[in-house]
Amino acid sequence: MIADEYVEQREQLLDSIEKGESALREAMLDLANVAHQQLAPSEHIRSSPFPWLAGAFLVGAWMGARRRD
Repeated sequence: MIADEYVEQREQLLDSIEKGESALREAMLDLANVAHQQLAPSEHIRSSPFPWLAGAFLVGAWMGARRRD
């Protein structure tokens, strides 16, 4: 009797651990995807290219002006 209860409780715990591991794995994949999207500068540049173009031009002009002095 006690052994049957132990086996049943053990199986429930193992099932719970498997569900927790799969949920953790899914959450980690979601986190990795979000982090990759946040760190991809091409997405930000693609969404608004003109400020980046203007900034690159100004930095180039500033570097060129410094070189002449």
